[in-house]
Amino acid sequence: MEVMVIVAHPYEKSFNHALYQTVIKSLQANHHHVYAHHLYNENFNPLLEGTELANGKTEDPVVMQHREEIKKVEGIIIIHPNWWGQPPAILKGWMDRVFPMDF
Repeated sequence: MEVMVIVAHPYEKSFNHALYQTVIKSLQANHHHVYAHHLYNENFNPLLEGTELANGKTEDPVVMQHREEIKKVEGIIIIHPNWWGQPPAILKGWMDRVFPMDF
């Protein structure tokens, strides 16, 4: 099985990062192919441009890579803190940019 694992937490010593590493190791130990992404380390740009909002198209290579990987995977695991009842802005931006209306 192919699985995407996303972490959206800026602090490398956080509990979220411990979960992220454990999930990746467990999946790999069970012979799954893992696409692992640390949004902060990748400098993921969460800002949705107006033209991207209008037509869902992007030239951002990171967004295009994530979209291509999502087409291949059978599961997505997202690890993030809950800040003021919401995920971090970088994760909200990731969802907006990687999952446009027509995707």
